[in-house]
Amino acid sequence: MTEESSNLFQDDQMAFEENLETDMVGLMTIEDQKALKKRILRNIKTGIQKHEQKRNNRRRIFTYTKIAASVLIVLAINGALWTTLKLEKHTYQTGSNETLKIELPDGSTALLNSNSSLTYTYNMAFGFDRKVELIGEAYFEIAKDAESKRFVINEGDVMEVEVFGTEFNFKNQNPIHKLTLIQGSVKLGYQSEQGNTNRMVLPGETIKLDVENHQLEAKTVADPIKLLAWQDRKIRMQNESLEEVLSIVAELYDLELVDQTLPTNYQLISGSLPLTDNPNEVIENIEVLFDTEIHLEQNSIRVQ
Repeated sequence: MTEESSNLFQDDQMAFEENLETDMVGLMTIEDQKALKKRILRNIKTGIQKHEQKRNNRRRIFTYTKIAASVLIVLAINGALWTTLKLEKHTYQTGSNETLKIELPDGSTALLNSNSSLTYTYNMAFGFDRKVELIGEAYFEIAKDAESKRFVINEGDVMEVEVFGTEFNFKNQNPIHKLTLIQGSVKLGYQSEQGNTNRMVLPGETIKLDVENHQLEAKTVADPIKLLAWQDRKIRMQNESLEEVLSIVAELYDLELVDQTLPTNYQLISGSLPLTDNPNEVIENIEVLFDTEIHLEQNSIRVQ
C-alpha cells in the first residue's frame, strides 16, 4: 500500500467515526442529549477546577517555601545575636585546704584561697566587663587596660574595690572585709556614717572594715608579702620571734593577739610552718616550735 493510499484510508476512518458519533447523538432523545451536554460541561469544569487547584497548590507551596526560608533566616540571625549577646557566667570554687589560680579574660589573674569562690560574666559582643564577685579570699594581679577601664570587685557591696592595675590581697568573708595592698593604688568604696565614701589605699596598708560601726581600721605592715603566706600554705621564717610569728598568724586567720609583754628569752626560729584551714592546728605547731603554751579562745591568742 502506498503512502497516498494509507492517508486516504485514515481520512475515511476519521470521517466514518465522526459520522458515527453524529448519528449516535442524533438517535438520542432531547433529554439524553441535554444530559450528555451537562456531563460534558461538568467534566470540562471539573478538569478546569483540577487544573486551577494544582496551580494554586504550586503557588501555596512556593509561598510557604519562601515563608519558611524567611523564618529560617530570621531564626539564624536571632540565634547568632543570642549567641553573641548571651552572658556566660563563670564561677570558680575551692574546697578546704585548696587554692586555685584563675586566668581572667583581660589578662588579670586571681589566686583563690581555700573555701572561696569567684564569679564573672562574659559575652562575645562586649567581652569581659572587668567586674568580678568574690566570696572568701583571693590575691589579685590586675592587668592594666589600654582604655584605662577600671577593674571592680564586689560592685555595690559593703566593701567595693576599684583598681586600674595593681597587686593586692582581698578578703570578703563575713564578717571580715579586708584588703592588703602590695603595689599600685586601690580605691575602696564603703558605707560610712556619712554615707557612700571612697578611700585611696597606699602600698603596704592593710584596711579592715568594721561593718557595725561603718569605720575603716588601717595599719601599715612592714612586710606585707608575709601576709600572703596562705598561697604556699606555709609561713617561711627567717630568725623570727614568737611575737612576729603570732602577728602573722593573727592577720592570716583574722585573730586578735592580746596585748601583753612576751618574754624576750624565746629563741628565734627559721624554717617553715605549715598552714591549714584550722588555726588551732597552726597554734599547736607554734607551741611545739617555741616550747610554750598558747591559748586560742574566742578568736583571741594569749601566751601563757
